[in-house]
Amino acid sequence: MKKYKFLIGLIVILFLLSACNSNEKEGYLFNEVKNNKIDHIHGMGYINGGNEFAIATHLGLYEYGKEGWKEANSQKHDYMGFQAVREGFFSSGHPEEGSEYKNPLGLIKSNDKGASFEQLAFYGEIDFHYLAAGYDSNTIYVLNETPVKEMDVGLHYSVDEGVSWKKVAMNGFTSDYISNLSAHPTYKQTIAAASKDGLFISDDYGQNFKRKNDTNNITYVTFNETGGYYSNFDNDKVFLKSFMIENSEETEIELPSDLEMDPIIFIAINPGNLKEIVIATNNNNIYVTKDEGFSWDKLASNGELSI
Repeated sequence: MKKYKFLIGLIVILFLLSACNSNEKEGYLFNEVKNNKIDHIHGMGYINGGNEFAIATHLGLYEYGKEGWKEANSQKHDYMGFQAVREGFFSSGHPEEGSEYKNPLGLIKSNDKGASFEQLAFYGEIDFHYLAAGYDSNTIYVLNETPVKEMDVGLHYSVDEGVSWKKVAMNGFTSDYISNLSAHPTYKQTIAAASKDGLFISDDYGQNFKRKNDTNNITYVTFNETGGYYSNFDNDKVFLKSFMIENSEETEIELPSDLEMDPIIFIAINPGNLKEIVIATNNNNIYVTKDEGFSWDKLASNGELSI
């Protein structure tokens, strides 16, 4: 009888713990924006395969959709290296003030828009600023700048969400400055690196790179299935161009008329509508086009969200 009572008690405790976790997630919402002034953007993309895109800021996540801007009401972590994927997002960074999480966060993954996350690797050890993830493949690339016992400096990749890693040589990458890394959405082995000396692409996990072009001062690159987009800043002018993987074809995309001398630092593509592109600039201006540049809507001006 005592054993029976013990089991009943254990079941009740587990039920209560489950209910607490459930309530914690249910309490996490994107709702009315209380702070419409953002200082830093650390990444953006269409998380969880939806038509709303999220931006990662110094003070948590914001989301933009049919109802305009919404702000996460909790879990306001400083997400660095934020990478949207169909299942959610991968990120690194630092926990919010007063959090019980270790600092830095290491490599984390969330499947519920940031309500919770799983600590995948290097928890409390590394803050990855250079991080890329395949939207559908979930292949992860990191350029590590903080050597630890399990990971040296340099470019590494993982095909099992951080369980194991392989270091690659980056042969053929000749620039001394990288703006960002982009992983192809489905081809695990394909990665691009934007640099001040051109666009470099590898089809063997970053072991060997080939220069795609010699465009000056590329500030960001992102892939779609057949190619992608990159932006550069040259002679005080900002450019946005599409490119193809299989050939040298490039097309210049018309940018908003008021975007001058303000480099683009993030580009996101809606996986459900490849003509829908979001750009964020160095001065925290955010624009969206749904027709590949024929028209643009401004969603933020100098960090102030359009509410």
